[in-house]
Amino acid sequence: MLINCHTHTMRSHDSSADPFEICANAVKSGLGGVMFTDHCDCEFCESTDFDQIFSSANQDFHAVKREFEDKLQLFFGIEIGDPLYAPAFADQIIQAHAFDSVLLSVHAVRYPAFEEPFSRIDFSFADNAFIFGYLEHYFNDILASVRQFDFDILCHLTVPLRYLVLKYKKQVDLSCYSALIDRILEELISRDKCLEINTSALVLPGGFPMPDETIIDRYISLGGTHFCIGSDAHTPGNIAAGLEQAAKLLLKKNIKSLCCYKNRQRLGYEIC
Repeated sequence: MLINCHTHTMRSHDSSADPFEICANAVKSGLGGVMFTDHCDCEFCESTDFDQIFSSANQDFHAVKREFEDKLQLFFGIEIGDPLYAPAFADQIIQAHAFDSVLLSVHAVRYPAFEEPFSRIDFSFADNAFIFGYLEHYFNDILASVRQFDFDILCHLTVPLRYLVLKYKKQVDLSCYSALIDRILEELISRDKCLEINTSALVLPGGFPMPDETIIDRYISLGGTHFCIGSDAHTPGNIAAGLEQAAKLLLKKNIKSLCCYKNRQRLGYEIC
């Protein structure tokens, strides 16, 4: 009975998913639980009323919980994106709402002239030098965020590859960032945080988990033990996409339990 720790509803800017439909599909798919983690991309905090968004999201959550609480474990979370753009706001929004879990991500890299979210960038022009510089900035932003901010789960650590590799067919070798990625993993372990295995790229043609097996193995070798899985679903139909594959991948590596969070406290559950 797997728990999806990363899903989006109509309260995210890039989703129109009805939370009732999400839960209905989760039950049909045999999931044990769902955490709602709508976007809060901090670079847009001055133009977007995130406080109202999460007040509405909280009302949605309690409405679906009343209907599905005997069928699913349900959790209320948030995906804090790009907190380096507005550090005080990131802390403020987390404190203002009773979240079960806080996911941390970077969607907009602090890279001169290309600071918009990478999902909006046309990387067809990108040569190896640009890609190297862009990803170096990305991983440094991740490292700074992991060190500075309040969160529980680091999500989709290698998500730019979903665009660079799968969409724009660029060749990317992450080995040149291995020392930097090690520092991120070591910081996660030091702060007792959780690493998400995100399956949103795993289910695409030629896809892969984020992070990939090399990084998962490195995290384990460094002493990392806290994993969760998330489909990053933006539609009800993707609520369980790739989760069983991710769980089987971890079982092969002798990881027999996964994490979820309630009231910002980590809970474990067995997988088999």
